[in-house]
Amino acid sequence: MTFTLTKPARPALVFSAVALAAALAGCAAPGAMPTGPAPATDAGTSQGTRAPLITVPPTSIGTWIDLGEFNAPWLAGDSPVPVTGPNAPTRVAGWRREDGRWLAIVLVQTAPANGPQCPLANNQEVVAGGDDGHCLRMRRNADYDGWMARQNSVLHQWLAARGWSALPRSWVAYRVPNESGPALEVHAVFDPNLIEPVTRNPNDFLIAGAPGTQWARQLGAAAREAGSTGRLAVPQFPYTPRVAVAPAPAPVVTAPPPARATQVTPAPRPLPEPRADRE
Repeated sequence: MTFTLTKPARPALVFSAVALAAALAGCAAPGAMPTGPAPATDAGTSQGTRAPLITVPPTSIGTWIDLGEFNAPWLAGDSPVPVTGPNAPTRVAGWRREDGRWLAIVLVQTAPANGPQCPLANNQEVVAGGDDGHCLRMRRNADYDGWMARQNSVLHQWLAARGWSALPRSWVAYRVPNESGPALEVHAVFDPNLIEPVTRNPNDFLIAGAPGTQWARQLGAAAREAGSTGRLAVPQFPYTPRVAVAPAPAPVVTAPPPARATQVTPAPRPLPEPRADRE
């Protein structure tokens, strides 16, 4: 199977020659997005660093698209933010189905200073967090009851303004503090079906959350490596997108011809012969 890296129509997100050459090289290795040197753009120059490159897993449904490298606001829902204004070097990749629906959006940002500490681990969104500043957060139903719009309003509005959102969606984020390099934050919003199996019995239901948690931890490990290697390798989702079976076309019913009725006047009955006994 050949993996094709498509180019978005927006002028601001056009690939540079270096990125395009890397994309063509990626066709020989399914699932690879640009892996060469970062293209020379203005993104990241204000902070003196660049966001890590993003590599993606192969897929047989839809296409992964490089959505660009640029400066953006800090998209984490915590405050205070480590940058001022739209000055965080950012890279974005998206997985889009043939019908235009976005299956996943993955973005990575960097900042020269540490971000806020991880929330308390008893929060239902926190999978793991420690005193070292590393923080893994997850919300399986990110849009239920308006949670994404309230807790991650900047990310919610930033994606919606670019048409990179499809509901429902799950959210996973991982934070790497400023240690040997810049602080780093990874966000992934995606179709919940990519991490949720089909449950057919109580045992399936009880273990249904394990694949999603495992994938979130894999994304966290990839984020930690990206802080030193400059490359974020998005892990393979545990499940493929669910494709609904198209309903059978309705049978064509031909209306019967209109009924026609002709009124027939019955023939007159002959009068009976007179009876001799009644004369």
